[in-house]
Amino acid sequence: MKIRAVLRSMDFRQLWSLFWLCIRHLRFVMPTIRGTRKTVATCDELYGKKHHKNGPENAFRHALWNVLIVRRSLDKNLPLDKSLAWAKTITDWHEDFSPNSDLARAMDLHNNRVGRDLIAEFPKESEDFLVGQLLKMVPLSRHVLSVAEVKRTQKEQLKEDNGVLVHIED
Repeated sequence: MKIRAVLRSMDFRQLWSLFWLCIRHLRFVMPTIRGTRKTVATCDELYGKKHHKNGPENAFRHALWNVLIVRRSLDKNLPLDKSLAWAKTITDWHEDFSPNSDLARAMDLHNNRVGRDLIAEFPKESEDFLVGQLLKMVPLSRHVLSVAEVKRTQKEQLKEDNGVLVHIED
């Protein structure tokens, strides 16, 4: 999706909120735009329109989006902790303004965190390596039917120290 199309689809409150969020974090705006464009291009190439549904491809897209926002920020010599915090802030903002069900929102937030956790673990690795790691997670993505299952998956991940993508449609 083109940035102009996204901006046109937003109401005044959303635009105003995004404007002030970006003004407060100006250094992260271009890395976010570049990371977002690369995410969509990669997912279009790999999955066509399937990544717009709520399947494993969507889980991949959300994780990749967070990875690439942080990667592009690190490429601009921005600190890892601030880059991770920014990726959480902007992707959480996106979920707050997206009309999703509670389950879809929980799924997206979970997969966003999986991406941030991955790049936090491998901040110096190449983009190809990170994409490869995420691609390995796609066939292992867990089908969930409730917000409680998403939360249970998160707790299991904390115990096992491994990222598991989740999806709600097959």
